[in-house]
Amino acid sequence: MMQRGGLYCLMLCSLLLWGEQGWAAINLMATRLIYPGGAPEASLRVFNDDQRSSLLQVWVDEGDAQQGPSQSKAPFLVTPPMMRLGGGKGQTLRVYGTDTKRLVQDRESLFWLNVLGLPPNAVTDGARVQLAYRTRIKLLYRPAGLPGSVREAVTRLNWQTGPGLGVTVFNPGGFYISLSEVLISHGKKPLVWQEAALIPPLGKLFLPMAGGSEAPLQGAHGRVRWIDDDGNYHEQDFRLGQGAG
Repeated sequence: MMQRGGLYCLMLCSLLLWGEQGWAAINLMATRLIYPGGAPEASLRVFNDDQRSSLLQVWVDEGDAQQGPSQSKAPFLVTPPMMRLGGGKGQTLRVYGTDTKRLVQDRESLFWLNVLGLPPNAVTDGARVQLAYRTRIKLLYRPAGLPGSVREAVTRLNWQTGPGLGVTVFNPGGFYISLSEVLISHGKKPLVWQEAALIPPLGKLFLPMAGGSEAPLQGAHGRVRWIDDDGNYHEQDFRLGQGAG
C-alpha cells in the first residue's frame, strides 16, 4: 500500500515538471469550508467533470502551501484521504476534528484544505508530465458560541489612514474577513486596492492604495467588497477614521 505521503511526492514531482497544458476538471462545490466547533464533522462535495478518472489525495495544512500530508499537524482528518474518482462522478469529502479543543476559542482559526490530483493515465512527453493540478481552499474552524457574525464583523471594522498612501483596517471581532476590493472616493482620483486578502480576527491589515496623491484622507468615504461563508460578494460603505457604516 502506498505510504501516506507517497502520492503527494509523486504528484509534486509531476507539478514541478508540468508543461503549459493544465487540467482542472476537478471541481470543489465551495470556495471555503466552515467547521463549526462542537460539530462531529464538516463535508464538501467534489466532482470530476472530465470523462477520465483521476487519482486524488486530500489533506489539511496549517498555512504552509509546501506542507504535505505527512508534515501537517493540523487537528483535522479527511476521509477518504486517497481515492480514484471516475469521470463524471462525485464524492463527499468528510472532515473530522481530531483535537480542536487545543485551538483558541475566542476567535476563528485558519487552515487550508488541499486536493491534489493526477489522472492515472497521465501522458508523459519526455521530461514533461501533463495534467497535474492542486486545489487549495480555506478551512475555518469557528468555535461554538462565537458571538456575532461575519456580516456584523464587517460593520465593526475600523479604517484608518496610513502609513503612506494606504489604509490600515482593524478587526475587533472574532471572524476572519475576506476582502476583494476597497475603493476610496478622494477628490478626482479614486484610490483603489484590488486584491484578495484576509483580515485576521482581533488583528489588522495594511492595504496599499493606488491612483491618487498622498494628501490627507481622514474623513474620506469608502466602499469595501467582502465575501461571505458561501462565497457570495457583498459591499459595505465606510468612512476613514471610523468603523464601516
